[in-house]
Amino acid sequence: MLVTAALNYPLRRTKKIFVRHYTHERKLIHTEQLSSKSSQQDIADALRPHFERQSPVLLKWPNIDCDAVRCWKSLDYLRRTVGEDAPCMVEIGGSYSNPNMERPEITFGDYIQYMTIFQERYGEEGNGSAENEPNSEELVYLAQNDLFSPLHKDFELPHLCRDPSFNVGNGSLYSTMFWFGPRACVSPLHFDPLDNLLMQFVGRKRVVLFPRSDGLTRNKNDSDMNAWHYAGHAGQQYNTSPIDVSDPDIEKFPLFVNAPAGIECQIEPGDILYIPAKWWHHVTSL
Repeated sequence: MLVTAALNYPLRRTKKIFVRHYTHERKLIHTEQLSSKSSQQDIADALRPHFERQSPVLLKWPNIDCDAVRCWKSLDYLRRTVGEDAPCMVEIGGSYSNPNMERPEITFGDYIQYMTIFQERYGEEGNGSAENEPNSEELVYLAQNDLFSPLHKDFELPHLCRDPSFNVGNGSLYSTMFWFGPRACVSPLHFDPLDNLLMQFVGRKRVVLFPRSDGLTRNKNDSDMNAWHYAGHAGQQYNTSPIDVSDPDIEKFPLFVNAPAGIECQIEPGDILYIPAKWWHHVTSL
C-alpha cells in the first residue's frame, strides 16, 4: 500500500514535502509449542513436516535448561570462557550491507570491552527514546564467526543435525556459527544455500522471511536482475539484497512491491527458528 502524506513547514514560504511510505504484507510464522520436558524425538517430530514442505517454523522451547541461556547474559562469563586473546571478526557499521562497513579482526577481550561501554551508555534495552539510541557508526557486530570451542559445552545441538535416523535431512552438520552484538545490529536480507536452525539464547530478534526465488545463481541473468529482491545490486553479493525491509525505498527499488508476503516472527531465549534453504531472511537485534 502506498500512502502519500503532505507535511507543511512554517517557513517564510510554505513548502509541501511529500513522503511515500510503503507497507508490505506480512504474515505471522507457524509456531510449534514444545515443553521443558520435550525430547530430541519431540523436536524432530515437530520440525519434520515443515522440513518436508520446506516452510519455516518457530519452535517455542520454554524454560530451556542450559548454560547458554543462564550464563551467556554475563559478559564476564563469556570473557573468561572464550579467553581475552581469542581472535574474532567484527562488522563495524551494524550491517554488512552498509557500503561503509569494515570487517577487521580484533580480540574477544576488545569486543567484550566494547559491549561493556555500549551497555553503560545505552543500557541493555532501549527505552523508546531516539536520543538514547545508537547510530549505525557506533554498532559493532560479532557476526558470522565459527562458534568458539569453549562455548560448545553450554548447550546441546538438536540431535537431528548429526543423526540421520531422525529423518530430518541427512544428519550432516555443515557448521555452527555465532552471532553476538548489541541491539539494532542487522543481518541484511539474504539467503543461505543450506537449511538453518537459528537458536536464540540471550535477547530478542525480529526476523522477516520471504519464500525462495527460483533461478538465482552466482551468474546474473535478466530474470535475476529484474526480480523483486534486486540480489547482487548496489555492490551486494549474489545472495544478498540491498533492500531494507524495515523501511524499503520503493522509488529506488520499485519491484519490491511485487515481493511475496513476508513472514514475521520475534525470537526469544530458548526459541529455535527453522529457515529452509534459500529462503530470504532479514534479522534485527532488539
